[in-house]
Amino acid sequence: MESEFINSNSIKPGSLQYRTYQIELAKLCINDNILLVLPTGLGKTAIALLVVAEFQKNYPDKKCLILAPTRPLCAQHQKFFQKHLLLEESQIQMITGLDDVELRRGKWGSRILCATPQITVIDIEKNNLKLDDISLIVFDEAHRAVGDYSYCNIGKIYSNVNPGGRIIGMTASPPDDETRVKEVLLNLGLRKIEFRDESSKDVKPYVQKTKLEFVEVTLPLFLQNIQKTLKNAISSRVESLSQAGIIKIKSFDNLSIKKLLEIRVDVERKGDFKARGDLISAIRLSHALNLLETQSLNSFLKFFSRLSERNKGVGLRRLLDDTNVKSAYEAVLGASIIGLKHPKMHELSNILKTLREGEKAIVFTSYRDSVEDIYQCLISEKFKVRYLIGKSGKGQNQKEQLKTLDDMKNGVFDVLIATQVGEEGLDISDCRLVIFFDNVPSAIRFIQRRGRTGRNAPGRAVILITKGTKDEVYYWSSIRKLRSAKQIAAKIEKTNISENGPLDKFIDNVISSPLIYVDMRESLLLVDELKKIGCRVEIKALPVGDFVASDEVIIERKTVNDFVKSVIDGRLFSQLMAIRASYRKPIIIIEGDRNKAVGLGTAAFFGALASLVSDFQVSTFMSTDMSETCQMIFHIARREQIEKNKDIKIRSGRKPTSMKETQKFIVSGLPGVNTVLADRLLTEFKTVANTFNAEEKMLKDVEGIGDILAKRISDVLRAEYMLED
Repeated sequence: MESEFINSNSIKPGSLQYRTYQIELAKLCINDNILLVLPTGLGKTAIALLVVAEFQKNYPDKKCLILAPTRPLCAQHQKFFQKHLLLEESQIQMITGLDDVELRRGKWGSRILCATPQITVIDIEKNNLKLDDISLIVFDEAHRAVGDYSYCNIGKIYSNVNPGGRIIGMTASPPDDETRVKEVLLNLGLRKIEFRDESSKDVKPYVQKTKLEFVEVTLPLFLQNIQKTLKNAISSRVESLSQAGIIKIKSFDNLSIKKLLEIRVDVERKGDFKARGDLISAIRLSHALNLLETQSLNSFLKFFSRLSERNKGVGLRRLLDDTNVKSAYEAVLGASIIGLKHPKMHELSNILKTLREGEKAIVFTSYRDSVEDIYQCLISEKFKVRYLIGKSGKGQNQKEQLKTLDDMKNGVFDVLIATQVGEEGLDISDCRLVIFFDNVPSAIRFIQRRGRTGRNAPGRAVILITKGTKDEVYYWSSIRKLRSAKQIAAKIEKTNISENGPLDKFIDNVISSPLIYVDMRESLLLVDELKKIGCRVEIKALPVGDFVASDEVIIERKTVNDFVKSVIDGRLFSQLMAIRASYRKPIIIIEGDRNKAVGLGTAAFFGALASLVSDFQVSTFMSTDMSETCQMIFHIARREQIEKNKDIKIRSGRKPTSMKETQKFIVSGLPGVNTVLADRLLTEFKTVANTFNAEEKMLKDVEGIGDILAKRISDVLRAEYMLED
């Protein structure tokens, strides 16, 4: 028979309910790096708390780090841990980008750290946070650990500097693709999955049923006429693209925005300006059509208003002058002026009127413009309503977001309208109703939205669908992906994910294996590939470049599309200037098929390559894929370190900002001399000239410089410069 509350000398008495499955899962997480996949409302944070309590007891001189993707979620974690842990509240701190550097530096000294990943990466790079002081990292909403999200950088660095540290990933919504699930595991250094769903025996008694309901609406005749006008405008452009040989299909109905975006590669390669304009216009019009069909009249009007305010854009003027487009805009404007609305607004109001006194609801929509329209509509009907949006642009800052959530919990209002910022992890325990104002083709977002209700009591999730539109397509897409995600997670549950194998141990002892410093932002798949072909790898926060192969050679890796983007926005050439200021032999590797580059014509592409070689003296190579890139890096590093006996050194690309920094920068260019030794040399000899003129026996008097290093420095300073044949 289970007791009512957890009995622990680390957790406040009578504060945390005893649940057997949470205890068992916590025991597993204490002993291994695990990805917890658990439905919303079943206490993933409680499991994390149990593990944190154990680690605080066993490692009292170490810290625990709980990461969450949003500030409101960080604040929620901080309150949860302060409520339950037997620690001074001051020892449980929240760290976000709203804290200045000095404040963050003080907070990082606390025992329990609730932080956003972006600011964590910044402070790791600034050395304000030392990951070897962390005994446990919890990654909430761990499904985000793919691509270049900050979770990936933290996971890689932590596994590198603290291989004995414990890692937990938590999510209610795993990716629906097996490769991406494995990418999450690899990026975070997780070895196993513990998967539970609503039917699992140990959690089933605690699952609160969420009733799924559908409300279909049909576009009224005036919107159907505007819909037809917009489709005519899109079809004319699709037909033009078909005649130009860009696509083989004439019917717009068989083309999605995703397909149109994929076609853009072919259009850019052909260099057909008219076709490019037609394609961009078709994409814009498809988005406008989706707004009209699934959102609101005002969201449609605001989209075109923003287009009109722009001074330039591919095919923009021709688009705005199109008779069909003008007709559609004027019809929507007229309908809006006389007070006509999308039929979803009426249904939304009717659904919210079913709430009992004191019950709360969340309305989810994908667009801020729709948030404003829904808000005004509900206010006019006397609902007590607020909204929750992100910070970007004219959004809500952290203080405003937290106040909104607190006001809802305290009964100041009943209905919250939220964009994606409200989907992940937020616990509004007495929310009885969630409404999908629109649909998204994502299993993750479907689970997250639905999971805001039915946490402590049965709930309802109502999905609004406009018949015959993307609403239907997106809904069924998300359901299909949801089934796939569950099957994949169950399939690889408890599968061991290999850590460093025998090859890594062998490589560490082989002198002929080159050492490569890899920037923490690089893919772990690439790191693994380098190890497999015989490299020793250390993950670092590199100030410039992606790979350091020696004290002279730095390598910058770019995919073809990233190369194109960096040329267009000017980022590439500023990067190269920083690299040239630090390393004598910079190299750039451009990876991928040039024919698939978007945004830069053939002449401009090769012109940029010519500039790299001629203007910046940067050796430039093309590789077909990541495997070929790794082979290049391996052989470059091997030649530098083993055949030429060169050191490997990280040098800063930042230009010195003072005389002292300039002097240290110059002296640290000597072989085997880092900034610490440079400071000691300059302290001893007073000037750069005196340092360079110092005899070998004088160099040996400096702490940290022995016979071998003193001779190497002396040889470099006194050797005659020989021109190469």
